[in-house]
Amino acid sequence: MTLKTKYRFLLFSAIISVPIVLLGISVLMSILYEFAFKSKNQDTPFHESFAYPIMLVVFFLSLCVLAFLFSKSINSLLTKINMLHQVIRDLASDERTPHTLEVSSEDEIGQLIQSVNILIERTTYRELELEQQQRLQKELLQKLRHDINTPLTAIRLQLFYVEDSLKDQPDLVESLNEQIHYIANLTNELSFQSIDTVESSYIIKEEVSLPKLLETMIDKWRYLFTIHSIELSIQLNVSELLWMSNELWLQRLFDNVFQNTLKHSKATKLLVVIDHGMIKVIDNGIGFEKNHKHCGLGLQIIEDIAMVLQLHYTLESSKAGTSFCFTSKMEE
Repeated sequence: MTLKTKYRFLLFSAIISVPIVLLGISVLMSILYEFAFKSKNQDTPFHESFAYPIMLVVFFLSLCVLAFLFSKSINSLLTKINMLHQVIRDLASDERTPHTLEVSSEDEIGQLIQSVNILIERTTYRELELEQQQRLQKELLQKLRHDINTPLTAIRLQLFYVEDSLKDQPDLVESLNEQIHYIANLTNELSFQSIDTVESSYIIKEEVSLPKLLETMIDKWRYLFTIHSIELSIQLNVSELLWMSNELWLQRLFDNVFQNTLKHSKATKLLVVIDHGMIKVIDNGIGFEKNHKHCGLGLQIIEDIAMVLQLHYTLESSKAGTSFCFTSKMEE
């Protein structure tokens, strides 16, 4: 029943009940007086007897009872309105999110309570989502700081040779400049991505030549791998492989792969294979347990970047070595 119908019925009931109650009381009092008190009161007419003021008092009391009964419905409506008022104020405050309300009727107030419940649920969901985004934000910043430390490691090692022979080794100087430029790009990524989660990061994609990119990266990492007695080589089974991707993010991806091999694998060989639509990075190290909780931040970064760049990523590891395999979903 709608509020309009309910209060129309209430008004009609008030209009009808008041005269009926008054008429009923007057008839009842006059009959009672006629048969029980008139003969004892020397046949005094009813309107002149003591019963008449008593009837007026009963009239007044009956009207008070009717007013109380009808006001109960109004009070119920006001109670619900005040409850909704307080809930909405609690929802607008930063102190707490109120619990959903019980819907006890199907009228307009009940529909309003249902709407407020939807608002409460959506606000609760948004707050949980915001907390999750803030947590992922911290993780993302930590991963980016980890990525920035990767080229810094290379720069620190190369500086030992630059100090005495800066003029005699232009290739080394150029390599250092590339590393510094790469750090600057990563720092820019840090400022852009600090407000986004990994899943919602926007990547500007362009055509990237994988053989060219990986040859450049191998040249960059070859010196460090030579120091650690690791043979670094590339195998091209195709003349060209183009992906619609982002070059900086691909560099981050493969930098973490090379970093993982350099620091943890204890390998003597690392082979990069470029096949039809596929990139494989294979080492002959000691391997690791993929489900181990201390596998390292680098592997998590590899997985996250592969997801952002829409790459199929598989990792196989055993005592005979570790293999990273990447294929582009967009090329399928």
